[in-house]
Formats: sequence, structure tokens, C-alpha cells
Amino acid sequence: MKVKVNNSLVIIGAIISLIFATILGIYGQDISYYLNNRYPTIELKTVITIVTFLSIALYIVTPVLVLKILKLKGVYLLACITVFTLIGLPISLFSFFVWAMWMG
Repeated sequence: MKVKVNNSLVIIGAIISLIFATILGIYGQDISYYLNNRYPTIELKTVITIVTFLSIALYIVTPVLVLKILKLKGVYLLACITVFTLIGLPISLFSFFVWAMWMG
């Protein structure tokens, strides 16, 4: 019973992390504008850099932690890697492109 609860919590945490990374990756520019309007001393380039690389880091760290904790094998391993790659790669490339355009 304890193992199933632990596995469920890890999977729920991974899904929340995936959603959070997606929101940061897609709306990073809007988040930087909002924070700059709310706190004018924060520079836009600083916020977009933090948000972009936090999103990319979440896409990299989350599957690694899931694979280490759950020790997935076979079809489950392939499914986990496929999901994180299909969702994370395009959004990370998009947010990196937006960040690169901001940097000039």
C-alpha cells in the first residue's frame, strides 16, 4: 500500500511539474511584462531569462527524477520519455527562441 501511494504521489508531482513548466514556457513573456509592471525595478531581460531556463530545467529534471524514483522499465519507460519529449521539446525550443530574440 505504501509503495502505491508513493508511486501515485510521484506521478501526480510529475504531472504538476509538467503543467507548470508548460505554463512558464508558453507565457514567459507575459509573466515578465506582468512582473515588470508590478515591480518596475526588475528588468524584463532578467525575468525572461529566469522563467525560460526554469521551464527548460523542469522539463529536464522531472523525467530524470521520475525515472530514478520509480525505476521504470519497458513500455512505461518509453511512454515517460515520449511524453516528456513530445511536450517539452517544442515548448522549450519556442521559449528559447523567444528568449534569444529578447537578448538581441
